[in-house]
Amino acid sequence: MYTVCLDLHLRFVPPMSEHAPGIVLTRTIELPFPAYSGLVVYGAELDECPDPLGLHLTDVIWDIDRSVFLAHSVIVSHDEPLAFIPDTIRGWLERGWKLGSYRDVYLANHPEDDAEEATASTPDDDEFDRMERLHTLPKTRRDPDFNRFFKALIREMSDGYNNLSVAYAMDKLGRLLPDQKPKAGEQLSDIVRRWRDACSEFEQLDSDAQTA
Repeated sequence: MYTVCLDLHLRFVPPMSEHAPGIVLTRTIELPFPAYSGLVVYGAELDECPDPLGLHLTDVIWDIDRSVFLAHSVIVSHDEPLAFIPDTIRGWLERGWKLGSYRDVYLANHPEDDAEEATASTPDDDEFDRMERLHTLPKTRRDPDFNRFFKALIREMSDGYNNLSVAYAMDKLGRLLPDQKPKAGEQLSDIVRRWRDACSEFEQLDSDAQTA
């Protein structure tokens, strides 16, 4: 059997960029044959999707020293409400994935983190509607757990240079707003105007201030 150290990059667009690292999960899998770029692997323990769409392995590397293959896969989720992202991540963790990367073992003094187990609850219709727009509400009207997740997401985006102007606006206004063009004759609301101003403000900062 061949061991594959597999990283899974979860990209939630928006607020993340489709081409940034995203949230990285990792695990090992065993194959009866050598891994190769372009291979698609599927299993109920890997992915909650009932259809065998599988995970596409890319950038496959054979580590001679450790006798393991290294690879990564990417899943891009479009327009998923921010309030659902923690449950999505918990679902992956419950299947044996861990937060982190196979690269961690190559970095000195960088221990791997074990993900805490958590059980996701199924919201009723009213709660579902609230969660869909939770990220647009001021933090005083949101749950403390979501506010902590929101700040952690901003840090993750900033550390990964992922849509920095959006991360800046999220941090400044404490919420995430969709980038929608107003209809003809429609006035922008005050909060949408402030959101756009914050994004523009970031673009006008010098490079040192943008990465501070």
